[in-house]
Amino acid sequence: METRSKLYFGPSAGRSSKNIDDYLIFHIPGNPGLIPYYDPFLSTLHAALSSSSTVPSAHYHVCGYSLAGFETTEQHHELAGLERQINYVDQLLYDQVDEMRHRTGRTPKVILMGHSVGAYILLEIIRGHRKRIEGGAKDFDLIGGILLFPTITHIARSPSGIVASALLAIPRSAHIASAILKALMFLVPASVLYYLIRAFTWFPEHAARTTTAFIKSPIGIKESLFLGKDEMDMITGDKWGEEVWGAATEPGTNSRDTIHSNLVFFWGQNDKWVAQKTRNELIAARGFRKSKISSSAASSTSDVSSSPADGWKPSMFIDDRKIPHGFCIKHSEVVAEQVRVWVEEIICNHNEN
Repeated sequence: METRSKLYFGPSAGRSSKNIDDYLIFHIPGNPGLIPYYDPFLSTLHAALSSSSTVPSAHYHVCGYSLAGFETTEQHHELAGLERQINYVDQLLYDQVDEMRHRTGRTPKVILMGHSVGAYILLEIIRGHRKRIEGGAKDFDLIGGILLFPTITHIARSPSGIVASALLAIPRSAHIASAILKALMFLVPASVLYYLIRAFTWFPEHAARTTTAFIKSPIGIKESLFLGKDEMDMITGDKWGEEVWGAATEPGTNSRDTIHSNLVFFWGQNDKWVAQKTRNELIAARGFRKSKISSSAASSTSDVSSSPADGWKPSMFIDDRKIPHGFCIKHSEVVAEQVRVWVEEIICNHNEN
């Protein structure tokens, strides 16, 4: 059973190309890094933006790729740690921008979106982008980032991270665990495995098919565990300076990049992959708006007052609807509607400045 390694949703062919701005919403998956898990989420987001956008001149392109090593065909790659994944995704992003530029004749404005460890990769890509521009390079306009259930500091201190870090600390644990699972699954046909996954997990069709492909893939399980070990070791303290935290950019930071390039953080209330203490410390130190998203996707209630002087800082929200860390399994629609609101806010802020 194979799955696609790229998802792309673009504007309809019949739309006028005059006075159009192209916006690329580029999604970076979590671990396991199979982009088909996000098919309902990305397709719903694209449909919502295209049908109800408050930006009539916008052409929306929603795109995402699987991470390295999660291919479900017989492509053999070396195992990719976190640093290699960052470089891999960065190259995919630039390739996608170049492909769109050649196809449309326009350079798209980019909004990055990352889930879980994909949010960490997102921040590293922002750092590299700003470094290139500050070095005088000509680059695309990166106007914002949306970080969903981000695991960007001290993941090993989270409830799930404590267990994972202990297991992954065992020498060659990734190789041993993947070999055992592959041996157990060798005699189980993919069609049978699919129905077993649906029966025991109640996964919807897209998630069950993607999980089946993941288990049957050449190195997917080993890659997931190998990357997970790197996450436990590398995702520790806040490692970014104002070149990233000013990505809701403080005026004067970078005259060749967008002045207000917004970052939006969205955490789960009881996310087992995020330690609440470190999350709250990060919000207190870096956030502009400490808010909870209520049952209405577009509304929020502020927990603390915000100073106008801090308006350039990232907006940070905590969900109170019990959306799980793996939202892309069964909660794609509600998260897509919330992300639509943030995408439009980022574009409006960009256009106003």
